[in-house]
Amino acid sequence: MLFLVLVAGIVLWLLLNGGSFVSDLQDKWEAQRLQREWEKPYRQDKYGGKTPEETYDMFLKALREGDTVLASKYFVIDEQEKWEKTLALYEDQEVMSAFAKELEEVKKIWKRSENSTDRVISFTYLNIVKSDKTVEFGGQKIMIPAGNYTNETEFELNTYTNIWKISSL
Repeated sequence: MLFLVLVAGIVLWLLLNGGSFVSDLQDKWEAQRLQREWEKPYRQDKYGGKTPEETYDMFLKALREGDTVLASKYFVIDEQEKWEKTLALYEDQEVMSAFAKELEEVKKIWKRSENSTDRVISFTYLNIVKSDKTVEFGGQKIMIPAGNYTNETEFELNTYTNIWKISSL
């Protein structure tokens, strides 16, 4: 008899409280599914090197070979689509070779930033523009005044695959 009362109490508790328990469990499962879905491109990412410099060299090689799709994959996931379009535009305007050469020269003079961490590494370099110049990009003319400009190339570690990605160039 005591057993039946205990079973009846458990059944009654489940009827009264089980719905929220099941709902909470479903919410947790859904959150985990969404998290896995969000992480998927990061876990599958295989484009990059074991060091920022290696990633940069892979990126430059893809540029020299004219493979803008591959070159864009060396950027962080959120920037890849934007860079694929930008690099295709450089290719269309026939400035890819000059762009790649400029980036090769940049690597010779860059210095690792003191602000670098184990997950984000920055390299800074000085860009000297000797005289005012106008460049055309995307149908617009842009005036660049003479002066000294400090530029930065930044890399982020994909912690899921332990490869370095370019986050800004």
